[in-house]
Formats: sequence, C-alpha cells, structure tokens
Amino acid sequence: MDICSIILSAGKGSRMLSSTPKPLHTISGKTMLQWVIDANKSAGIKKSIIIVSKEFDKIDINYKNIVKAIQKKPLGTGDAVKLAIPLLKNFKGAILVCFADTPFITPKTLKKIVKSLNNGNELVLTGFKKNDKNKYGKIIFDNNNKPYKILEYKDYKRNKVDSVFCNGGIMGIHSSCLKHLNKIKKNSFQDEYYLTDIVKILSIENKNISFIEIAEEEIIGINTQLDLSIAESISQNSIRNKAMINGVKLIDPNSTFINYDTKFGKDVIVQANVVFGSNVIIESFVEIKSFSYIEECRIKKGSIIGPFARIRGGTIIGEKSRVGNFVEIKKSNISNKVKINHLSYVGDSEIGFSTNIGAGTITCNYDGKNKNKTTIGKNTFVGSNSTIIAPIKIGDNVTMGAGSVFNKNIPNNNLSIGRAYQINKKKNKIK
Repeated sequence: MDICSIILSAGKGSRMLSSTPKPLHTISGKTMLQWVIDANKSAGIKKSIIIVSKEFDKIDINYKNIVKAIQKKPLGTGDAVKLAIPLLKNFKGAILVCFADTPFITPKTLKKIVKSLNNGNELVLTGFKKNDKNKYGKIIFDNNNKPYKILEYKDYKRNKVDSVFCNGGIMGIHSSCLKHLNKIKKNSFQDEYYLTDIVKILSIENKNISFIEIAEEEIIGINTQLDLSIAESISQNSIRNKAMINGVKLIDPNSTFINYDTKFGKDVIVQANVVFGSNVIIESFVEIKSFSYIEECRIKKGSIIGPFARIRGGTIIGEKSRVGNFVEIKKSNISNKVKINHLSYVGDSEIGFSTNIGAGTITCNYDGKNKNKTTIGKNTFVGSNSTIIAPIKIGDNVTMGAGSVFNKNIPNNNLSIGRAYQINKKKNKIK
C-alpha cells in the first residue's frame, strides 16, 4: 500500500501573538513543522503534502517528495485536507493527516495507523483518556464500542455529551474515502468545515472505523506561548534523560538546555546553567562548566570549557585544550593543549599546538569592512592584555610581551614587544 501524509500548517496562530508563523516556532531548536516531517520520514512515509495559509505561503520547504498547497481562506481543517486531493491523482493507499502544531507524534503511532489501514479499516482515529475537564474534542462510541462521531468542544458542551476519550486529531484515511470529504458541511457556529465530521459521514456509509489510544503528551497541541513553553519542557526532559542514560553527567539537568541535534561522547560532564545551541559535537571526557553557551562547534576529547565561556559557530577546540572564564571564540581552529584561560576574544583565528593565550587578549579580526585572519603557531606565549590586529601571522615558539599591540608578522623563535614608551615626570609642587 502506498503511503502519503497531509500536514496541516495553515492555522493563523493568532494566539501566539508573534510575527513568526506558528509552524516555524522552535522546540529544542527544531521547528514544529520539522518535528512532524521527521516523524513521517522515520515512519517510512516518503511523500507529504503541506497545507499552508496565504499569509505564510513563503514558508520554505526544500525537501524531496514534499509539496505545498495554499489555503487562501481559513475555512477549517476539512477544507484544508480537500486542497490536497488534486495532488493525489491516481494515488491509492493510506493517507495520514497530521498537524504542524502537534509536534510530538511518534513514528510508532504513525506506523500503527498505517497498519490499521492495511488491515482493512478505512478510517483510523487517535485519542487518549482524560477524566478531568478539558477543551479537547470528544470521540463518541456506539454500543459496539466503535467510534461513530467526533464532537468539538463547543458542540459537545451544548449537547452535554459525556466522554472520556479525547480526539487526538491525527488520523488515517484510505484514499477510496477522499470523495466523501465533499459531504462535509460548514459548521453553523464556526463557519468552517470540520474534518472531524468525516467520522459520522463514513459511519453512515458503514465504513470500517478503528481507534488507537495513545498518550496525551504525544499529541499535545500548541496554540500559545505558554503551550510552547510546556512543549519545550517536555522535549528537554526527554533529551536530557536520553543523554544521561547514554552516560552524560548533568550536574543540574533542569538548568541545562540541549539542542535536539547535540551529540555527546562518553564521560562528558556538564555543570549547571549550560546552553547548547545547534550543531554541537562534544567528544569524550570533555567538561563544560557553568554558564557557558556552546553553538555550532566541535569540542574534542578531554577539553575543559568555562565557566562563563561562549563558543560560537565554525569553531573547533582541540584535544585537552582549556577555554576559561569570560572567553569568546568564534570561527576558529584551536589545536590540542591550547590554553585560553581568561577574559579573551579569539575570532577568525588558527592557533597551534600548546600555545598559551594570556588574559585580556583580543584578536582584532574586523577592520570595519572585512573579517581578517589571525594565525598563531605552536608553543607560542601571548602575554596578557595583548591586542593582535589581523591579518597577521605569528610563528612557532614566539614570546609576545604583555600589554602590546601587534600588527606585523612575527617569525619563529622571536621575542616581540609592541608597547608605547613609558614616560615618568615628576609633579610640580602645588602651593
């Protein structure tokens, strides 16, 4: 059976109170839309149709076998799914309907939906039990314990329906039933076409409808910034737990932020209040000390970073190197056993083996127009409070005097001092 998914991303997201389209808000560094796309891919779903609104039709989707359709008017989920029908000509098989604002749907659940359709069911619903008051739509079952309709919150509240099964929204439908979407009528209260009405329509047609119970957390919906923060907490707990199970020592897990794509080696120690941005690789036996911000870099085996360090994009920190407090490094290749222990900025630089960068050292990489490179060789000592003006090449085994400004290349095995002369004058006596 062929498989395709329809991902609904056309909601205005007005309750987010943000200029960013709701599907593009991030959880653990990954957009909600990307969470759903990745789940589909992991479930073996190779073709997807993403429905976006007219306002957000510029959402960039650069994925093979993923196409975009635009819902010009906000006419509800039923209308949104119908927009995909022209893109499904000659398609025969399972269609999964997902939502960009329910990012935690798992590949396991999507596979269960496909399996149920393969077993002869024509519509598959998902949901969860919840006894306390809530605003989820309710799945209504007949006397044979088969789902026959879904009532949205506003509708079941008026009808005083009592059901503990909440609609998860995610569903599977066989392609042969797509023609029945045209039978969905506008809801008189919302002036929208509810996709959930397809349940009653197919029930009347005596189609086989099944139900899969899943955890509420898996289909948590995100409509506000508060919802987003709750989802972030759920995601972070999952990522941290996985890291610790795999041997990472988090001193205070709740104060550690880990991006979805952060990779850790063995015996890594992360102290409290550390943030990992995107594209970070931490090799084995590395320690990250408190209040450090790490992004788009690779930190090699045995290095110590922080506290209060910032490692920025394009940086590689070599083995057994030390980057200390209030040090910022950007787009630099730091070799093995390098020490940059205090209060320094290193940008667009290459630093050789076992070089020591003294406190207060600044590489002046920007001249107001271009970024320029600093190259420092191996076993070189840079004195404290040095200003290194790029472009510049400094050789091996160089000693650079503290409090100097360097703007000329320095050959190997040199002592270099670039200070202004000190002048002492005796003060005149004040009468």
